[in-house]
Amino acid sequence: MFTAVVRVTGTGRLADFRERLRSLLVRDPDAEDYTEHHEDAALEYRFTPAKGIPFPAFAQASVDFPELRVEAQWDHDGVRGRAVIENGRVVDEVRGERLAEGVYVATGEAGRLELALVCERQDDAWLGYAASADRHTYFRYRDGRLELIAPQDAGQRLEDIAFRLVEEWIWYDEEDAALERARYANYGYPVRGANLKSEKLALLRQRSTPHSTLTPENDTVRAALASQWLKAA
Repeated sequence: MFTAVVRVTGTGRLADFRERLRSLLVRDPDAEDYTEHHEDAALEYRFTPAKGIPFPAFAQASVDFPELRVEAQWDHDGVRGRAVIENGRVVDEVRGERLAEGVYVATGEAGRLELALVCERQDDAWLGYAASADRHTYFRYRDGRLELIAPQDAGQRLEDIAFRLVEEWIWYDEEDAALERARYANYGYPVRGANLKSEKLALLRQRSTPHSTLTPENDTVRAALASQWLKAA
């Protein structure tokens, strides 16, 4: 699986950049299909490439519009990468990051967060955190038994585990998050209690399956949450 999202932002000539990029991609014999999902303050391109992201076209267009920032994020068979292009040059790049283990994220209709969870092994138990669009909980799973833990009883270890998931994947309605709200409005999606960060949502919309780095062992945690916590709502 190879999915990628490229966003172009900045105070500048976004419409002109769009037309310039189109002309470059049309003339590129190796260019692959993509979809456009733009908003007033950004251009967004989504790819499921067989060969790779067309960085040369984006870099060439960027030379003509140095005031704009081109940021690409991708997930290639569980390995993440990120690159930023300004004025035709790569100014920031991260490649080869392995996806965090013990994470599962599934979305539903209109971008609704169905289930996001993270878990880590501690002795003979799995500790973790789970969230849906309108609920969240800490938990302990041991010997086939799921124990839900209230936030006030979670403790530092559980909070640290939860932070791994939230920092990368989730934003909450109680946050200001003006840019995230604008992107959701552009998608035509309602803002709920818990929401996927828009760049992650864009990547998941390219896929036919949830994001998962669960093993068969800790996938039993997901099954228990689905049957004992989500269905109890």
